[in-house]
Amino acid sequence: MSFWSSGVAGATLFVLVCLGGAALLRSRSRGLQRLGVPDCILAGMLGLLVGPGGFGLVAVDTSVLESAVYHGLALIFITVGLQRPPVGRVGGGGRSMAFAIPFMAVLQGLVGLLLVLALTVTMGQALHPGFGLLLPLGFNQGPGQALSMGNAWEASGLVDGGQIGLIVATLGFLWAIVAGVPLVAWGRRRGLLDAGASSEATKDASQTTRYLPEPEGGALAPLTLHVVFVAGVYLATYAVVAGLASVLAGKPQLAAMVWGFHFLVAVVIALGLRVLVTRLGSGEGLPLHDGLLGRMSGVMVDFVTCSALAAVQISVLRSHLLPILLITTVGGGVTLIVSLWFARRAFPEAPFEHGIVLFGLATGTLPMGLALLRQVDPRLEGPAPASAVLGAVGALVLSAPLLLVVLPIPVGAWPDGFPGAVWLAVGILGVYLLLLLVGWWRLGPLRFERPLSRLWPEREES
Repeated sequence: MSFWSSGVAGATLFVLVCLGGAALLRSRSRGLQRLGVPDCILAGMLGLLVGPGGFGLVAVDTSVLESAVYHGLALIFITVGLQRPPVGRVGGGGRSMAFAIPFMAVLQGLVGLLLVLALTVTMGQALHPGFGLLLPLGFNQGPGQALSMGNAWEASGLVDGGQIGLIVATLGFLWAIVAGVPLVAWGRRRGLLDAGASSEATKDASQTTRYLPEPEGGALAPLTLHVVFVAGVYLATYAVVAGLASVLAGKPQLAAMVWGFHFLVAVVIALGLRVLVTRLGSGEGLPLHDGLLGRMSGVMVDFVTCSALAAVQISVLRSHLLPILLITTVGGGVTLIVSLWFARRAFPEAPFEHGIVLFGLATGTLPMGLALLRQVDPRLEGPAPASAVLGAVGALVLSAPLLLVVLPIPVGAWPDGFPGAVWLAVGILGVYLLLLLVGWWRLGPLRFERPLSRLWPEREES
């Protein structure tokens, strides 16, 4: 029937079946349970294997999957933004993570652009700077943002930009698993786990478990009401982004980037609505329930991650094999070494656990970092999870210059401004990296313990 012709229903059912199949496989396989691979990633791998990007056993419209990733990214940011911020003061681990996350993103952007310049000289042909900038977007920010910005940069000449973003994000997930799992085992063998650190950083459960009353009479069900709030924010996001894009109609590259940054507009509107609702409400009478919003966010993270991996087209990887593999391999190796080097020096409490989370979130986003941590802290009761969640709030502010200032420079100047604009971006990233390092040292617990050549210097017991 014509109702199925759009492919939306078929793609949705395909993703849900993959998620169910992954959950079944995990429940039946002790090996998968020990690896700690999140079900949504396993589901995405199944979708890639049987979908059009793999053996083609199931016909799925990949454009629908890409659309789900694009819209799902903004919806995730909205549900997070509508939740109450964590209470209490950010501790040393949280402050350190607030600097560590943008530091890794800026470092990855610097590595990516330098490799673009090196590949240009080696191949004798100019390489679009988007290849290098998709490294921090795919590794640090995740498949949704990488797809969004990759698609936007197609207007500037990055062929298959959206697909390249998805592939980079997928390889980031693989780095998190292939290197992260042995890293955890290495730390366990070396006795680096801080099993005692715990209760002070345990999350206040009252925010997510407070009573949610049943609707009275013909009132909307709570879930329906929350869907209305989320949809209202996204509608306002569309209006703002469409207005900005119309203003920039004469500059199509900038207009495309505005559509790519829709998730930032969404989270700003969501935070503003949360403040308004809090002021108009009265404590427990607030219509927004953090626990329900958290569950909605979890559902969308699962769906978006599976859709992103299932939408990868192997043919695109073959077409750009050298730059993608070189940039992600060097970027993944640098991320692993830097995460370990800073873990001992920047996190006074449970340094190895913080290092695990930092590496996971810098290659496969925060959920992957927490998934790796669950191998040594199954209930996430130590200080590292709270540090990551609290630090991510500050990291959004410190990452803004990378997203809003640096990224448009080399992409907007392509191809006429190449390689000068890339060198300019490299210089700005280098300066900002130094500023982040100084701020981390002055405002956080970062201490340059010697010898600097050792990844894991021994500490003197006090």
